[in-house]
Amino acid sequence: MTSGASRLNQLMELAREGSPEARRDLLRLITDLFMAPSAQHSPAVMQHFEAILSRLAGDAEPALRRETAERLADAPAAPKGLINLLARDNIAVAEPVLKRSTALSDDDLIAIITLRNQGHINAIARRAEIPSTVSAAIVDHGAEAALISLAKNQGAQFSAAAMQAMVAKARKRTDLQVPMTGRYDLPPQLLTQLYFYVASPLKKEILHRSDMLDPALVDVAVRANRHRLMDEIADEPHETQEFISDAIRMNAVHETLLKRLIAEKRRREFQFAFAHFIGVDLATGQTILNDQSFEALAVACRAVSVERPNFARFVMALRKSGGEEAKALRILDLYEKVPVEAAERIMRFWRMRTEAAAGAARLARFIEDDDEPMVLTDGKR
Repeated sequence: MTSGASRLNQLMELAREGSPEARRDLLRLITDLFMAPSAQHSPAVMQHFEAILSRLAGDAEPALRRETAERLADAPAAPKGLINLLARDNIAVAEPVLKRSTALSDDDLIAIITLRNQGHINAIARRAEIPSTVSAAIVDHGAEAALISLAKNQGAQFSAAAMQAMVAKARKRTDLQVPMTGRYDLPPQLLTQLYFYVASPLKKEILHRSDMLDPALVDVAVRANRHRLMDEIADEPHETQEFISDAIRMNAVHETLLKRLIAEKRRREFQFAFAHFIGVDLATGQTILNDQSFEALAVACRAVSVERPNFARFVMALRKSGGEEAKALRILDLYEKVPVEAAERIMRFWRMRTEAAAGAARLARFIEDDDEPMVLTDGKR
């Protein structure tokens, strides 16, 4: 009989004593043996270790289970059955292995997340590295605390769908806006979406990020946006289609045309002409025009040097109610204080909103209603 097997038999004899003190000492002793740097165990011995440890841990008081979890959390070869047992314990016990144990597979983590225990999900969201499949499960099932931990975690990877959903959630959950703005893996088109509803300090942060955009790519995006506009015009009534198509072909989409369209209350033609004039896609143009703070409109108009009287006409015509008049007057006072350079930097993002994101339209449903469940792990709702 080998010394390892003999020692194992001795440990099993101790286990038969049954006193709480003996079992507590036995759990610590077996954990010590397992964690010894020079320890090399055969598969059969490992199976015995796992059986004994699982049995002892199951009967131990919470403080001792937590101690065991702390000691095994950093052991890559820790017994998988025991690690899973500890990971499903109450969060005071489970936290170390949920945050640190590499013995837990992605499937193990996803299974734990689907149990919807928010303390466990939050601990998983703080792991050093999180693959996209696990992040998607957290986005599906996590409450605000877990989502904030995930957004702050630069070691977390995201699928396109999960990242889109996180931006959608940040629209209503303001505590998500700071960590999401700080993610440097956030694509430009999603960073642009954030710009529309974050607070002013975060708008400045997004502006700084615009300096990293390649001007050549922005030019490509403008051409792509205008080409897409032509495709969208084809679905409009004949009169609108003919008018805008002719104006674009004749290079007659300019400030004077916008002034005329807003005066004649030709809203649909104005939307198309405005989007073409500032170089964005139709959806972005409509978002700018629908912003009743008029800040987005001020930025867009300053970026393309619209004269203040014409900007005033646009604002007054776009008001949705008489109660917006005071707000409109305030934005008129501020219009010329918007630095042109800053406005141009913002426009880089707005023009990039759909570039390199052909699938974004298919993901738009995640923005429409944040109250509906978002199931991202298999691409279905």
